[in-house]
Order: sequence, then structure tokens, then C-alpha cells
Amino acid sequence: MSPLLHIENDCAIFYRLTTEPGSVRLRLWEMHPHPAVNPQPYLYVVNYTFKNRHEAEQFLHDHLIINGAFDVPETEWPSEGEIAILPFPTWSNAL
Repeated sequence: MSPLLHIENDCAIFYRLTTEPGSVRLRLWEMHPHPAVNPQPYLYVVNYTFKNRHEAEQFLHDHLIINGAFDVPETEWPSEGEIAILPFPTWSNAL
């Protein structure tokens, strides 16, 4: 097995839904798998703004499914959480 494909840590996407006047903000992030090597604790952090909670939850659901999550709810998400995902879900099967 290639060391590149060896996963030492579980993979997860973290999220936070925040209701603001007239909108809902969705923040998504992944923690860096090797924080001692990288001075930044995140692989990425993104913020999205939606008109309502339903749109934010639908986007969150779709984003998680695309990124290798299983059995995620359609609606009624907690305000924040951590969802386990498959490592490298968008990589080609040819690897």
C-alpha cells in the first residue's frame, strides 16, 4: 500500500449553522490531519450565506454526501456538529 493512501486519523467535516437577521450562515471546515507539521489547524474553512435554514441544510446535506458521508439527515440538523466522511472520496477509482 502506498503511504499516500494510508490514513492515520478519521476524516470528518465540521459545521456550524448560525441564524442571523434575514439569513443563515453555514461554516464548514476540516481539521489538518497532522497539526504538528502544519502551523494552520485547518485544511480549509468556508462560509456560505443562505436565505433560510432549509437552503443551508440542503446544501450541507449535498456537500456531505459528495464528500463521502453516509446516512446524513435531510433536515433538522443540530446547530453544529462533526460528520465522519470517507478519506479521499472524490479521488478516481483508477488510483
